[in-house]
Amino acid sequence: MTISIQESDWKYLRKRETDMLSMLCGRINEQSKDILNDQSESEHEKYLKMYDHIKKSDKIVADCFNDWRKSNIWLKIQFLRQHDLLTDEHLNQMSDGIRALIEHYQS
Repeated sequence: MTISIQESDWKYLRKRETDMLSMLCGRINEQSKDILNDQSESEHEKYLKMYDHIKKSDKIVADCFNDWRKSNIWLKIQFLRQHDLLTDEHLNQMSDGIRALIEHYQS
């Protein structure tokens, strides 16, 4: 299913892409620190948890940010919403049409 979005929404998302990626990476890095600072785990257990964490995190980064094109941005929007990167504040800056689509598909 192909859903096209308005040019203004596309431009807005392109402008916010770096900020959202930075927010996600910051979250991933904080979670990594928590794993590494866990005194109840052995170094090997920390390594295994970090490996798993990075693998899962890399998939999220890829789902949300790899291959950004206008033709597949609707899928990216869904991933961004799923991972709390495209916020209500962002949506308030976008068109009524995109907000209606998101509301329709989230219900």
